[in-house]
Amino acid sequence: MNFISLTFVFLFPVVVLLYWKIPWKHRELFLLAVSYFFYIRESSWAGGLLLLTTAVTYLAGIAIEKGRHRRTWLIFAVAVCLGLLTGLKYSVPPVGISFYTFQTMAYVIDVYRGEISAEKNPASYALFVSFFPQLVAGPIERAGNLLGQLKEKHTRSRVDLLNGFWLMLRGFYKKVVVADYLAVYVDRVYAAPQDAGGIGAVLGTVFFAVQIYCDFSGYTDIARGAARMMGIRLMKNFRHPYRAVSIQDFWKRWHISLTRWFTDYVYIPLGGKRRGFAKRCRNVLIVFLLSGFWHGASWNFVVWGLIHGIYMVVAMCFSRIRKDKKRILHPAAGWVMTMLLVNIAWVFFRAPSLFGAWQILLQPFVNPLGSGISETMSFLGIQGLAILRLLATGITWVLLERIPEEIDKYCQTRKGLCLAAAGFVVIVTVIEFSWLGMMASGGENAFIYFRF
Repeated sequence: MNFISLTFVFLFPVVVLLYWKIPWKHRELFLLAVSYFFYIRESSWAGGLLLLTTAVTYLAGIAIEKGRHRRTWLIFAVAVCLGLLTGLKYSVPPVGISFYTFQTMAYVIDVYRGEISAEKNPASYALFVSFFPQLVAGPIERAGNLLGQLKEKHTRSRVDLLNGFWLMLRGFYKKVVVADYLAVYVDRVYAAPQDAGGIGAVLGTVFFAVQIYCDFSGYTDIARGAARMMGIRLMKNFRHPYRAVSIQDFWKRWHISLTRWFTDYVYIPLGGKRRGFAKRCRNVLIVFLLSGFWHGASWNFVVWGLIHGIYMVVAMCFSRIRKDKKRILHPAAGWVMTMLLVNIAWVFFRAPSLFGAWQILLQPFVNPLGSGISETMSFLGIQGLAILRLLATGITWVLLERIPEEIDKYCQTRKGLCLAAAGFVVIVTVIEFSWLGMMASGGENAFIYFRF
């Protein structure tokens, strides 16, 4: 299900209207039907896999709680989830399989640990797995947060509707106006790095850093906003990651739900930091290697994960040496260093191959100016009005990031409400024209993380 589609744009308001109109006791089944409709309209076999995963983990949770061959059921459920994930993800993966597989495995493990009770109602559990706003690209929710909310009797709230709508608008803006626009320049650079030269390689990589953040966090904003309009609060998946002043800080801010998942179900079971510094470093490297594999069966993703694992181990070594716990770098210098390291790693994430990544990384050293600054800008298409549009896009993105999610606080007065309404109209207009322009040019606007 692509949020940036006519089907979703026109049907979602109907879904919200019906959700609040129908009796509370029927809302759960209504959301379940809507979730499966959105998911299987493109691929019925993908819906079958989702249903199979749901059934296996539902039965496993109940059997584990009853104490019947607890460990056997745990191993069986995890084996089925991982078997489907590894068997399909690296061939013809159905969208969302990485996310709902991790979500269902977390549920079974939490029941096994006694942290939550097994859900007895199959419809409630099926909705927890398939809830349409976050099914395809997260955030990877825990049963302790989402299951209970889906079963609660929510009342319609002006605050939830307003803040949810704002979150959705912000997500659409990030995706359509910023990410899809920058994708054009990024694609040109990574398709022909020799023609881009050093300047083009640097610009293309910085643009990709913004693109992937706005694309992925834009999806999360839309998902959280859609859920919020129905009274349900999904967890934050991003917390301004490009404000990070260290690699550790970056990973506390980027794809938070995945980081927590690997921490709780891989890093800590491996021993975490309890078995000495050397094993702690080993555990960190394992986690980041697995994170690379989670993104895809490409050596690029494995290297990307390994690079971040090495970053983390080096940072841990410096922290161990400096026992006074004082910062090694000033926050400004730490931010510059962090952004440099993150962007170097992004090259491997975006490049079509390891050779392509190497070509991009070499350009600033072997061909710093390319054919010349003006020629490089011409190659990229950054001329005339395009420069102004780039600047406007960057400025508006930064401003949007600074506006709080709880926008209702600004709408308490008539003046604030009028300003918010005017802002909404402007944002909707910009999104509409950007979307129409992308469609007219035949551009591809699927979310990047759909492939994962």
